[in-house]
Amino acid sequence: MNPLASGNARWLTAGLFLVTFATLILEILDSRLLSVLTWYHLAFLAVSLAMLGMAAGAVLVFLDTTRYSSERAARELPRVSIWLAVSIPLSHLLNLSMPFPTLDQFSVMEAIGIALATTVLGAPFLAAGVVVTLALTRTGSSIGRLYAADLAGAALGSLLIVPLLDHSNISSVAFVAGAAAAAGAYCFHRFAGTGKTRVSLVLCAGLLLAAALNAATDAGVGVVYAKSRTFMRGAGPGVRGERVEWSAWNAHSYVMIAPPYRGQAFYWGAGRGSEQFQTTSAWMLIDAEAGTPITEWDGDAANLEWVSYDVTTLPYHLRKGRVGIIGVGGGRDILSALWAGNPSITGIEINDNLLRALQGRYRDFAGIAKRPEVELVHSEARSYLTRTDRRFDILQMSLIDTWAATGAGAFTLTENGLYTLEGWRLFLDRLEPGGLFSVSRWFSPEAVSETSRLLTLAVASLIDRGVARPADHLAMLAGDEVATLIVSNRPLSAADRDGVAQLAADRGFKILISPWSEPADGFLAGIVRSGSIEELNAAIAHPMFDFTPPSDDRPFFFNTLKPASFARAYEAPRNGVTWGNLRATWTLVLLFGIATALVASIIIWPLVRAGVPAMDPRSFAASAAYFAMIGTGYMLIQIPFLQRFSVYLGHPTYTFAIILFSMILFTGIGSFWSDRFPVERHSGVLKVPLLIGVAVFAVIPLMERLMSATIHFELAGRTLVVVACTAPLSILLGFCFPIGMRLVGRLSPHATAWMWGLNGAAGVLASIAAVGISMWLGIHVNLLVAGTLYLLLTVPAHFLAGRST
Repeated sequence: MNPLASGNARWLTAGLFLVTFATLILEILDSRLLSVLTWYHLAFLAVSLAMLGMAAGAVLVFLDTTRYSSERAARELPRVSIWLAVSIPLSHLLNLSMPFPTLDQFSVMEAIGIALATTVLGAPFLAAGVVVTLALTRTGSSIGRLYAADLAGAALGSLLIVPLLDHSNISSVAFVAGAAAAAGAYCFHRFAGTGKTRVSLVLCAGLLLAAALNAATDAGVGVVYAKSRTFMRGAGPGVRGERVEWSAWNAHSYVMIAPPYRGQAFYWGAGRGSEQFQTTSAWMLIDAEAGTPITEWDGDAANLEWVSYDVTTLPYHLRKGRVGIIGVGGGRDILSALWAGNPSITGIEINDNLLRALQGRYRDFAGIAKRPEVELVHSEARSYLTRTDRRFDILQMSLIDTWAATGAGAFTLTENGLYTLEGWRLFLDRLEPGGLFSVSRWFSPEAVSETSRLLTLAVASLIDRGVARPADHLAMLAGDEVATLIVSNRPLSAADRDGVAQLAADRGFKILISPWSEPADGFLAGIVRSGSIEELNAAIAHPMFDFTPPSDDRPFFFNTLKPASFARAYEAPRNGVTWGNLRATWTLVLLFGIATALVASIIIWPLVRAGVPAMDPRSFAASAAYFAMIGTGYMLIQIPFLQRFSVYLGHPTYTFAIILFSMILFTGIGSFWSDRFPVERHSGVLKVPLLIGVAVFAVIPLMERLMSATIHFELAGRTLVVVACTAPLSILLGFCFPIGMRLVGRLSPHATAWMWGLNGAAGVLASIAAVGISMWLGIHVNLLVAGTLYLLLTVPAHFLAGRST
């Protein structure tokens, strides 16, 4: 019986919708999972793996014409969908239970471990690629309706991942994705008319039940191994690893809090005499690495003297008044502001799970949320400070990072946007005249650290304001391995000099920079003496390290290594920011190698074995160039959009969801409209890549102006701005693939598999290369390369159009 003739075509449409819905949920879910299991520079790997698996699945369908024939498609769709439904939760559970390797020794075993982990992550996408390709190319149904269902499912999956994560946890969402794939299998069974629906229904119900049960309990399936550490719930001699008392997922991070303990007070940069104090604290971890304590406090400011022994409290020894704190964390900086008796304290925190902890379970323990002078605001700092009319006597930003940010990835992390010229321009504008902007970062007097780049950023920001002598506006003190820099929009006063000197004498802090003393370090002295950008660039010139002030276009504050220094990985100390940079960079290089090997083995080699399609060599070369160029160009647009708009929106995973949603949806609209495009018109074929190239070049300055003018908008408004920037370009991008397929199809109907595979292979490798381009050259360079590629696309397009007419 022909399934289409039976009137069951609607089940095919529904099944494809559910499969692509599950696939996009999984792609974004994996990006969030990788941010916890390993370093953030691997989060982009989810994009590459999804593309690799989908392309490999398509090639498999095109080459195995016996199993995946049109006659057998209806029977294969539910079978492969069942495998997809099983592989989604299985892949997730395997990655939770096995350690994801981090490069510490750059050994062969570490490389093998990463290759194995990426294979486990990518397996479900292979099944998804088979299902989607079968449905689109082997069922004989309306391609327009099926493609619309494909895009609608993917777009909805992109959007729903944020509320699903915010209201449950990552494992429950993985079970939901598996259930959606099982529901897709049920629809495909109905399409085939086999009546064998029991397995898919039972699997769907079982996975939904597992999702509900796991979301309803704190003791559900969670992260066990993350960043070379083990985490366990419970107590007693049988429990091994770090204990977790409370945890919560959202689209921003995974927060774990350990049981409270009594011990010596924790300090970022301890001063002399700090060892006398004891506190009770519950340690909070963000994405299994960045730590911050929630300290028990009884509400009596007299019991907060201990905080004054930390170098991060420097601004409170010099100013009092209205305080703004960027990054509340566990509330340590708020305790410092309360100790100093400030009458108004605004804590700005982007991660609502941190505020949930302080305002919910740990409300009485921390005591912060109960104070009338404290206001906790859930917002991204730059957006909030842009739209508020408040001015502050002190703006404090202490150690705002997730440490894993030492290697930048497809997500330009939220905190990276706080360490750019554009960000500091805003922060200094929000100070009262003579107010202080205080920033604390890691410092090591024996090794290159973040301090040099921090000071460069401060000097560049003051020069940007027209300050002739930046040194008069700066002071920096160090305690242990932390330095606190204060920057004022007015020259520091004699009273400030006395306060800094007294604090340094009382607590034993070292004065690194001040208007009243010569810097002990010659390199830092050259930075603070600079009175122009030219002088600053000369002062920071270094053969190995990049100390240039970050901008929103290149916001990788934590990545200080130049590419020339990669070969010296073994010479770097095994701690600090330099080692993190090297590890991140070599992981990126290793993943490019693994991706290349996977592309060669599961896409290119099967195509080579099947043979080159019957077409003349010049036509084949032009066709291959066309599809490789559009695969590369598309990713050189998508990845920088993810990076740049992440700074603007302030929510990396949310940005991922919005970018995928808008680009998938509007690329699909372009593809749908392309059916009406007359490829026989030679001039029309050339206009499309020309329009795309011009549009890419135009969008670079346009999106910068739009973001600058609308940064004060609420998140919903900024989201609409992002869609407005990505939608028109995505519509044009959607024309390229179907037009190319129609042109090549006229030359050889057997070339489809090759073109599909080459497009996917190019996209996989370009998604990784784009990260390196952004890190070392700038986000906009990716877009410039992409625009150039689309202009050059006219060459193979011109050739193919001429041959196909």
